[in-house]
Amino acid sequence: MTGSDDIALWDSAADQYAAHDGDSFYRRLSPFLWRQLGDVTGQPVLDLGCGHGWLSDKLRLAGATVTGVDGSTALLGRAAEAYPQIAFVSHDLTAGLPRPLQPFRAVVAHMVLMDLPELDALIADISASLDGVFVFSILHPSFFHQAPVDDPETGERYRKVTGYLEHERRWITTFGGHNHYHRPLSWYVDLLTRHGLVVTGLHEPPTLPQHGRPEAEWTDYERWFATVPTMLAVACRRLPQSR
Repeated sequence: MTGSDDIALWDSAADQYAAHDGDSFYRRLSPFLWRQLGDVTGQPVLDLGCGHGWLSDKLRLAGATVTGVDGSTALLGRAAEAYPQIAFVSHDLTAGLPRPLQPFRAVVAHMVLMDLPELDALIADISASLDGVFVFSILHPSFFHQAPVDDPETGERYRKVTGYLEHERRWITTFGGHNHYHRPLSWYVDLLTRHGLVVTGLHEPPTLPQHGRPEAEWTDYERWFATVPTMLAVACRRLPQSR
């Protein structure tokens, strides 16, 4: 399976998506990401699913030599125009990494993997190219397919989770609509270990409101909503025997 249909959707969504730099997902990821990356000055870093390049530029400003890869030529066009100092490559990530493979001190995939229909070739190539840490973030598999519920009898507010173990393609309406490929957390861990990667860090941040205001200004609903993470971030490295 290729990602051509999904790439076409992201091409169509490019304008809407490019209007959302540094959203609440990045605010949740940022402390964990930079703690895992450490000093990247002069180091080759790969930004997978780089879109219109905003995270690639943050990595560049931190001193890294960045390569951004994405399947959407529409988004890459915006990236190349906004950040001409960065090398951007058009490539379908379901086929793995662009050839020839090169070593990278770090590989980052922020909110990307759950939007790809196939991951095996990509994770295999990441493992083969990795000379440091791989950090990725996804919608939290445990709590993404859920709905807030207010029980009228008890007054209790909770989240109803369904279909966690089912592998499903779900339609997401944001940015004009795109596919989301749900897999349980154990599936991701099995995939990583199958390709010689071991998890070295796990981050389940509170769900932050989009508005970015201080917590003292949050509503009661926003404080409650923050208690169940909707994003998961993972750091992993190659096992010594896989080198």
